Amino acid sequence: MNVVTQFRAAREHDEDRAARFRALFEGAAVGIAVCQCDGCVLEANSALRRMFGYGPSEQQDSQETRGARTRAFPPGVGGDLGCRLDPEAFLPDRSELDELLRGERASVEIEKCFRRQDGSDFWGHLTVSLGCDARRQPAFLIAMLADATERHRVEEHLRDAEKMEVIGRMAGGIAHDFNNLLTGVLLYCDLLSAGLENAHLEGLGPVRSGLSQQVQEVRMAGEQGAALTRQLLLIARKQTEEPRPIRLDEIVASTEDLLRRLIGEHIELAAVLDAGAALVLADPVQLRQILLNLVLNARDAMPGGGSIQLSTHVVQLPGEGDFAKPRRAVSLVVKDNGCGMDAETRARMFEPLFTTKGPGKGTGFGLATVQRIVSEVGGTIEVESEPEQGTSISVFFPVVETLAASPSIAKAQGTRATSSGS
Repeated sequence: MNVVTQFRAAREHDEDRAARFRALFEGAAVGIAVCQCDGCVLEANSALRRMFGYGPSEQQDSQETRGARTRAFPPGVGGDLGCRLDPEAFLPDRSELDELLRGERASVEIEKCFRRQDGSDFWGHLTVSLGCDARRQPAFLIAMLADATERHRVEEHLRDAEKMEVIGRMAGGIAHDFNNLLTGVLLYCDLLSAGLENAHLEGLGPVRSGLSQQVQEVRMAGEQGAALTRQLLLIARKQTEEPRPIRLDEIVASTEDLLRRLIGEHIELAAVLDAGAALVLADPVQLRQILLNLVLNARDAMPGGGSIQLSTHVVQLPGEGDFAKPRRAVSLVVKDNGCGMDAETRARMFEPLFTTKGPGKGTGFGLATVQRIVSEVGGTIEVESEPEQGTSISVFFPVVETLAASPSIAKAQGTRATSSGS
């Protein structure tokens, strides 16, 4: 074999090796970047560019950069593909890189939140290792980034679940004692009402009527306190719901006076009840809890005053599946003209423990409770909101068409009958 033939074979071998290396580099599922030892990002593969929202031709390499890549990397690594990445935002701290360059560490691993080109964030697990030249001298850095957003989200949910477990244990410990106090309040309200009815207050009929109304308001507030206790017991799984067919309009009408007192005189409350005799299968206490949470959240969005519109309607929802018939539902809409929400807040508004309110003003359980209750009764929630444009939350409850044909009602009635028999 002559010299020319050997040279051609060696060149073909290098070209094949470079092609395989390029295919490996570009086809990797994780993001890979090749950087100078000073941190300057010279090249990024397709996966990394996608993570940061860059296209294949986002950066035109300078002659100096192309020269540095050619000098530093084996054949096949170089090219015109690049990515505008800020080394300070992308790579670990300079002190950690210096330890890597001195041979004190085999690699550097960090997990942090990165920012895409469009301003959105994602979590990533970054590993940086050192590449050496033929003389075993530090020549370049290899950074590999794996998207850890989903794992980070799962870990957050696990932490929330642990918090919920602790809260459930606390709820089980205090709910019964608190319920005993409320039982006494409700009992004395009944005694006071009976006393006012039987009292002979000559010429004070209007006064007695007003006092009776106020006592009923106190009793209603006590019942809502009992509803909160019930929610604590449900979190602790020590009490079950008692769903029954009920008219949503009745729930809203019976709670309207209490809502007006809770939101204050600086906020106007208007109610349009148009659901009529349509029935939904739900626990009345939980329906009031939904209404209270939605209205009080609307109130908190308008510290300077505003208006809240309550409305109920019978609507048609599209059926599920290709041949499903439309379904009738009762909608409960709570609309305010408050501060509204941005996209990030809307995405997290139903998460347990998430709140935008200040310390002592919110627990982060209100809307999470609403979502849980609505989901359990087979309903859905729609939210429309923009910053400074107010918020509209629509809750849809399936209509009970016929009592006998509803398996949910039959199950609930059977459960109550079993409980009574035992």
